[in-house]
Formats: sequence, structure tokens, C-alpha cells
Amino acid sequence: MVLVVESPRVLLVGSWGSESLVSAFTDALYRGASWEEALKAQAPDVVARRISAFYRQGHWSVFEFMGAQFLVECSRACHTQLIRHRLASYWSESQRYVDYTKREIRFIVPKGFPVEILQRAYGDYVKLRDVYKPEYARMALPNATAVLFAVQMNARELLLNFAPLRCAYTAQAEIRHVCWQMFAHAYKLWPNLARLVWEDLPTLHRDFCTKVPKGEDCRLYAIKDAEEKHGPLPEKPWVEALAYGR
Repeated sequence: MVLVVESPRVLLVGSWGSESLVSAFTDALYRGASWEEALKAQAPDVVARRISAFYRQGHWSVFEFMGAQFLVECSRACHTQLIRHRLASYWSESQRYVDYTKREIRFIVPKGFPVEILQRAYGDYVKLRDVYKPEYARMALPNATAVLFAVQMNARELLLNFAPLRCAYTAQAEIRHVCWQMFAHAYKLWPNLARLVWEDLPTLHRDFCTKVPKGEDCRLYAIKDAEEKHGPLPEKPWVEALAYGR
């Protein structure tokens, strides 16, 4: 069965650490408090102030004590771009062993892409499976073939490296769609840090606003274009920040 879809998918499956934990380390490591005392001292305003101070001072290594695990489904072309980010862990679906004549095969393409080309490619794959194992028949599959994979990143890598590069308009629309989905999950996991990053995204990488028309918000322009090609984002938790003019 062939299924052509437009939207890549991101599912949050786990996380470790928290902003409160990072703040508690501050009391234990800088103030000599016992771990039990440190854990009890983490009022929301204290946590927010410390996360902001670490961020503004460039003390970003502390954000490596928070991280998230995702299941991502995107095209093989998008997958190849994503795994270039080496400060992360990956575990990908194997086209060598998966037999797509026995299960659904999915293709992820932008809106308007000619579906008949993908159907022909799958037909060729089915014919090859008559004489070849999946590891050889897969050579006929296009880069649009969906791949499911697990990815794990710490908060520093996700928000301060991956997002400024892959959420930008200069990134391909599909990986940009994936990036904004991951950013949305990060916004809920680490709201103080993610809000600061949201505010500074246009300046965190020199090319973030490249090719964006003058007068446009670089972030919103990148999101709008990704949605036009790959469908609406499931969540946009940064809308609250926009409401307050940040």
C-alpha cells in the first residue's frame, strides 16, 4: 500500500532533567547546600531568574543536563540532513530489513508534488522484490520515502544549535517543519529557556534572516512557508510570547 503524505511527524517520547534540576545544581555546587535542601529551594521565580542568567552569560553547558527523545518521521532526504547534527543520538528504521511489500510505505513530499512518480518507483520496488532482498530492492526507492527514527538531543544542542540552523527560512521546508515541531515540544519542557531562545532566534545565527523579505518577522515567515508546503504545525506554544510583543 502506498500512502503519500505532506507533513512530517514528531512525537515526544521522553525527556530528562529540567530547569528546576539545573537550578538545584546551582545551590548544591555554588552554595554548598545539601541536595535535599537544593531541591526544596526551587521556586518558579528563582528558576526563571537563574535560567535567564545562565543564558545571558553564555554559560550554556548547564543546559546539557536537560534533554529530550523524539520519534520523527520524515523523508529520507530530510533524515540525511538531520543526522548531520552530531551532538545527538539516532536510531533509524532500516530499509535493509523492512520489506515494504508486506507493510505500508509512506512518502513525504511538499504539496503539489506529482504522486504518479512515487507510485511508479514503488512499482519498480515491488518488481525487484521478486528477485532481490529488501537491501537491494531499496535502491529503487526515492528520497521521498518516509523513514521513522529516534533522535535524542540535549537542550543546548536542540535550542542553541539545531533550531537556529534548521528552523530558519534558509533550511529546506521539510526539516524546518520538523524543527518547529521539536521546538514546540522544547517550549513546553523548558519554557524559560525556550522563551529566551524564541526572542533571540533572529540573532543566534547570522543566516537566520537571510532571504527573508525586509519587514517580515524571520521566525513567522519561516513557519508560514513551511506550513504552506507541508501543512499546519500541530502546536505553536510561542503564540503567548507574541501576544506580549516578544
